[in-house]
Amino acid sequence: MEITVPSLLRIKPDALFKIGKYLRNEGLSSIALFFGEGIRDLFERTIRISLESSEINVVHEEIVTDNAIEKVFESTFAIPGKARAIVAIGGGKAVDYCKYIAFLSHLPVISIPTSISNDGFASPVSSLLVKGRRKSLKTVIPTGVIVDTAIIKNAPSHYVLSGIGDLVSNITAVRDWKLAFKHNGEYVNDFSVLVSMNAADNVINHPTHDITDTGFLGVLSGALVMSGVAMEIAGTSRPASGGEHLVSHAYDKLAKAPSLHGIQVGVATILSARLQGERVEQIVRVLERCGFLEMVRTRPLDRADLARAIEEAPYIKENYYTIFSEKEKREEARDLLETDALLKELAV
Repeated sequence: MEITVPSLLRIKPDALFKIGKYLRNEGLSSIALFFGEGIRDLFERTIRISLESSEINVVHEEIVTDNAIEKVFESTFAIPGKARAIVAIGGGKAVDYCKYIAFLSHLPVISIPTSISNDGFASPVSSLLVKGRRKSLKTVIPTGVIVDTAIIKNAPSHYVLSGIGDLVSNITAVRDWKLAFKHNGEYVNDFSVLVSMNAADNVINHPTHDITDTGFLGVLSGALVMSGVAMEIAGTSRPASGGEHLVSHAYDKLAKAPSLHGIQVGVATILSARLQGERVEQIVRVLERCGFLEMVRTRPLDRADLARAIEEAPYIKENYYTIFSEKEKREEARDLLETDALLKELAV
């Protein structure tokens, strides 16, 4: 199996000012440039100056407003043959859109996230609408990732907190993967486990969890990249997606007002860790210190919808064994929503 990892990785303040230089160093002189909604207005001047100063030719340009797969096909066919790379600047919708274009066109994709609400900006998976329903599709991992931590710092805080929620779920995801091995012999890639757990531990063991500190944001960004690489190594989302993700996906379907992906995943991670009986205190500690728990307390999930999502979780993905595959564990999880002091605050 061929494994690809990003050859271009820049995580630093003011990295956006140097994107032209970074692309030129990679030999990518002609690009198709895609912006997320509202992003071009914010950063166009900086981007134009950087690209023009390095003589990067923009041969195609779009604003991503719709992530339906039909639109992805249209954009793919519209890109001129002289384009040498796809460059995505924006949030998860724009990056996922462009990763799938890169998959279809066999071009490298450079991911430049303006928020880090989950690991999608560096993963080999795209979340797109297929016949009106959200699907996670296998795609390509970005050839390059550029994270301007100054931009991330100025983004709304709930996006960073969502990224932390998504990142700590690696712990319960890996545990679920090992449970699947014990239950049905599912293959576990040990190196991808190592990468995934190191990513989570880099954040959990950081001396501060200050989401306004560009140093911490750099560590978090790098950890989310490592999660994407772990999935690429494994050839599956298993190193970073377990039962907690299935609960979140079910909640998306059932809830009247879903929250950000990483927020839901973070709450479900606490629940999964309680069921698994491992590293609960560490997970809760980092989520408390960074402000995640306080934010969810002010905007809690719906307890009844979450209880239904727990029951629905095993049916979200076929042949994907997790702690929620066990009926008695689902019953225990629903009981915890009513009896656990912290979970009662996070889902009301």
